[in-house]
Amino acid sequence: MCCAMMVLSACENQITGDSTINKEEGLQEVTFSVVEFEQTLTQMGVKSADTRASLADNAAYLKLALFLDDVKKYEFSQTSEDENFGTLSALLVPEDYTMVVIASKVEMEIEAPTNVHPVGEKLNDSFYYYGVLSKEEIKTGTVAVGLDRAVARFVIQTDAKPSEVASFTLEISGATTSLNAETGLGVGSTTLTSTFDQTGRSIVYCGMYVFLPSSDAMVTVTATAYDANNNVVKTHTFNGVQMKPGYSTQYSGNFFQVNASWSITINDVDWPEAINVSYDLSTL
Repeated sequence: MCCAMMVLSACENQITGDSTINKEEGLQEVTFSVVEFEQTLTQMGVKSADTRASLADNAAYLKLALFLDDVKKYEFSQTSEDENFGTLSALLVPEDYTMVVIASKVEMEIEAPTNVHPVGEKLNDSFYYYGVLSKEEIKTGTVAVGLDRAVARFVIQTDAKPSEVASFTLEISGATTSLNAETGLGVGSTTLTSTFDQTGRSIVYCGMYVFLPSSDAMVTVTATAYDANNNVVKTHTFNGVQMKPGYSTQYSGNFFQVNASWSITINDVDWPEAINVSYDLSTL
């Protein structure tokens, strides 16, 4: 499983938090540090399994929230532009908190443990943690947390595209951009759309990240190529597309040809032997 490790440890200097409260009030200074990711799933490919990368290689935003009795008591956030990206320090009242951590390439909002979503409309590669941060752990000052990949990814690769193709749209029905961190699954399902500029490209190679409402979902994907005047050049709907949280599903084939043969590859984030399926596009 692809994960990052976050370590909580007692610290000497407060970096974030309320400067008007002090340790005499029973607060504990704690530092949260994301150490590293064991493996990276990049936007359109992967690094080798033995690659070890920093947080900044995997995410541009980091957010941590602590809840007590369903009320958000603390929230801390950083961006990759921060000098100490991946290290958060604060004064905490030792309690048993529900902790949610999200690291992503887009800014995310933690409304509640059951509702984590992008600030904007688009989702990208995202890692999360959900669990209990106990008062005993806070007092001892060292806790290790693994961040699991929350998203599923769909990728399409075509044959040589006609010169008039200026843009390409993917529409996925049966997925969502909202995460329930308690379950690691998506909240409900809807239809998500992304459009990709194809200017100067010889083939179409693009993809989308989504949250799924179940651990083994079947979604519907409609792929459409447009010319510069937004006229449809070619469109096709793929039904029964298998997707899983933490997995990348890739469709490759002769999209712009008739009677095309397609190859489907479904890989998990550790990239073991792939599941390959071939079919004739003309029969769908």
